Amino acid sequence: LMTSEYDALRACIYSSPSELRRFRQLVVNSVMATDICDKELNALRKNRWSKAFAEQVPSSDARNGKATIVIEHLIQASDVSHMMQHWHIYRKWNESFFYESMEAYEAGRTEKDPSEGWYNGEIGFFDF
Repeated sequence: LMTSEYDALRACIYSSPSELRRFRQLVVNSVMATDICDKELNALRKNRWSKAFAEQVPSSDARNGKATIVIEHLIQASDVSHMMQHWHIYRKWNESFFYESMEAYEAGRTEKDPSEGWYNGEIGFFDF
């Protein structure tokens, strides 16, 4: 995204260093929102939700906080929504995720072999 071929796209997304920082924060928070198993991140997210919607007269920062936390929850919901679709959709995305996890394991980017306990993990995810 930072190469010259994306100049026009970047100009549409942000036009100042502060807008770039805001955009980056939004992207990072959105990616982190997909980690639903991290209890500490979930607690922080719940606290930010409570704080964002507790204020009666929102400032610009408060509006940004509300927008960020709503986007995080939308990303989180969309990340797990494949489980609520038809069985073949669930299997498609689950298989894709398994192969992505296995590739990361084989490349040394993670220490956990996804083939060990994959099915029990999926059953646990339904119970989560």
